[in-house]
Amino acid sequence: MSGALEGLRQAVVAALNAGGLPAVAGMEPQARRRWDGPVAAVSLSAIQCQPGGFQDYLGTRKNPQTGVEEEVYGRRVELTLALDLYTPRSGGEGEGQDALALAAELLIAGGAGGLDVVELTAGGVEFLAQDGLYRLPVRCRCAGWLIARTDSAGVFTDFEVKGRLV
Repeated sequence: MSGALEGLRQAVVAALNAGGLPAVAGMEPQARRRWDGPVAAVSLSAIQCQPGGFQDYLGTRKNPQTGVEEEVYGRRVELTLALDLYTPRSGGEGEGQDALALAAELLIAGGAGGLDVVELTAGGVEFLAQDGLYRLPVRCRCAGWLIARTDSAGVFTDFEVKGRLV
């Protein structure tokens, strides 16, 4: 298995970093203290699957590496990413709001790891006194497909998360 869901999370982290918002895949409380500017900690908080077709059969496609027709199975998937935006005391709540605006722009314009953003919501800013940081929780609901790959015997061998079936 390829770790498709972890790959999605890493793709979101890479996109945020490339867009100018430092991001990491999840973050332990001890690691928060080393950041001197805003940082997004990205994790997967919910997954909902729905049938994609009769018994999850979606049709066939030609494998680009082998040229062989393969059966494709999959499900519609809605993933919720949790982005906890942390800012140091010196940046205040305003720096968190600026980070939220940048994260929203990057995710909505570029998609979340190739998935369409369905909804982006933010909670209230809270100050974590023990860490000396502000935290702004953000939730990003994304829609796509969880596609199963099969071998020649029809055994599921791998999964990938895709924004579109094509």
